[in-house]
Amino acid sequence: MSRLAMLYALDDSEVNKLRSMPMAERYDYMLNEIEEKLFDTPRSCELDKAWEGIQYCLGDGKWNDENKIPTNIVFGGEFLVDEDDDVITLKNQHDIEKIVEYLRQNNLQELIRNNFWKIENESFRYKDDDGLEHTLGWSEEILSFYENALKGNYQVIFTVDF
Repeated sequence: MSRLAMLYALDDSEVNKLRSMPMAERYDYMLNEIEEKLFDTPRSCELDKAWEGIQYCLGDGKWNDENKIPTNIVFGGEFLVDEDDDVITLKNQHDIEKIVEYLRQNNLQELIRNNFWKIENESFRYKDDDGLEHTLGWSEEILSFYENALKGNYQVIFTVDF
């Protein structure tokens, strides 16, 4: 179980191509086409395994995947893939505008520091000082990634394989 996660900024044609794929093929398409093209560019934001801690912190220490700010910053959005082992969610341009506005008004690093120790889920394996530092480190680029997505008129997908 890798649990590694990424955010990718896609243009409309890339989103349409992903949507045109049968659901069972979308995750592999994302790996072979989107990740191959966008990984380690300004249109990607690597979250490693920290995505889960960030998601808990955005929910005040509880898991919440409602499609609204702030809980859709990482995990939420429209589900394009929701399989046992793989998830892809999509945030549209309107979502991204709201996410950027929220992140400019609320320091994500501060939210993580304030909420990390509130995480109640016993299956969350990283609730220690190293886990906090890991979560903080991997969250540093989220605002600039979303600002770039907004500026480029992109939509954003979140991807994770369990």
